[in-house]
Amino acid sequence: MKISTTVIMIAVSLLPLPTMAYDAYGTPFEGWGFVKDDWQLVCDNTLTCRAAGYADEGLVSEEILSASILLTIVAGEKLPSAEVVLSSEDYDEQEKLVSDQLSENTDNVELSLNDKSYGMVQFSADGKGQLSRAQLQQLLKLANQNTKIQFTSGIYKWQVSDKGLAAVLLKLDEVQGRIGTPLAFISKNNPNRQTPKKALKIPIVKKDYSYLGDAALEAGQQALDPKKLAYFQANISRWVDINSERLIGSEDGMGDCELVNPKSEASINLAEYSSNNLDWDFTPVNANYTLASHLCWRGAYNMGAGFWLIIHAKPSKPQLITTSASDYSDGEISAFHKDRGIGDCWNSRTWVWNGKTFALTEDSSTGMCRGFAGGAWNLPTYVSEVIRSDNKVQ
Repeated sequence: MKISTTVIMIAVSLLPLPTMAYDAYGTPFEGWGFVKDDWQLVCDNTLTCRAAGYADEGLVSEEILSASILLTIVAGEKLPSAEVVLSSEDYDEQEKLVSDQLSENTDNVELSLNDKSYGMVQFSADGKGQLSRAQLQQLLKLANQNTKIQFTSGIYKWQVSDKGLAAVLLKLDEVQGRIGTPLAFISKNNPNRQTPKKALKIPIVKKDYSYLGDAALEAGQQALDPKKLAYFQANISRWVDINSERLIGSEDGMGDCELVNPKSEASINLAEYSSNNLDWDFTPVNANYTLASHLCWRGAYNMGAGFWLIIHAKPSKPQLITTSASDYSDGEISAFHKDRGIGDCWNSRTWVWNGKTFALTEDSSTGMCRGFAGGAWNLPTYVSEVIRSDNKVQ
């Protein structure tokens, strides 16, 4: 019997990096962060942490549908906010019934913990569910126990697993300095008292508008001088070590760019079945800077290009921006990549032109691949505020 999945209530940002294998118990500040069973914790550079819980995949069935809870915790604050997303994964013709059940009344979803009702969950017009303060406090109170977390609407039931919740909250206590303090979620009585950390300021990146826009580039305006282009083409292989199997210096920590070397096995194999050439491309940023790009790697669902910033005044030392790029447009380099299957979840990064280089402005994922098309949430590890360098309103 065919199963189809439609997300009905979802707080998602389709911000798609390449498929990356992260340590399941890695630091909370990269990739999927700290993962334990059905929960994950991802903290960003401001010390805002997001804990996301999902359904036990082994229990999802025709009777029990998948759901997800997102706890967003700002450093120093007592309580997080809690959002809910429900899927309408169902069989064949019943799928529409789930949609109807959820759209007829935004207040008809009931929360129960260990089969005890804790009232209705409030959903906003955009379909995002929000736990009340009382519901959230009860969930946190039971976090260190075996807890059946269920949402019900009519004949339909959704569950979020409790496996990993306590471990994720304990990790959160550690990251935000809550251990042994009244602010702790799990470790209030721990004798190793920490000093609670304060939220860090969000970095400000000033986007410089001296770049050539897409329209100008497409029209051939101020194109790279033919002599300079020829000079770059003749020397780029000397400036970038094509014999290096791992290029050091990438801000994204992924220096692999084996396809930059035409003699590498990957490059030879790709050329055998692909009509795509593996030449260098040169895109002028403005009169003083040029981006050199080259395909670096290719997988089943993803591919990544390397971008190097050439300073015309000293071209022999190009600056590596990333080896995972998907696109360059209007002063921004972006990387969008899928994790597992066709669009299950995504990773993304963005770099913005600040007049001297391309500064990282965003690094995020949509969370673990747990059956929500496009991912369930936006879980950033790096955030910033982008403003115009000329202080004009964007």
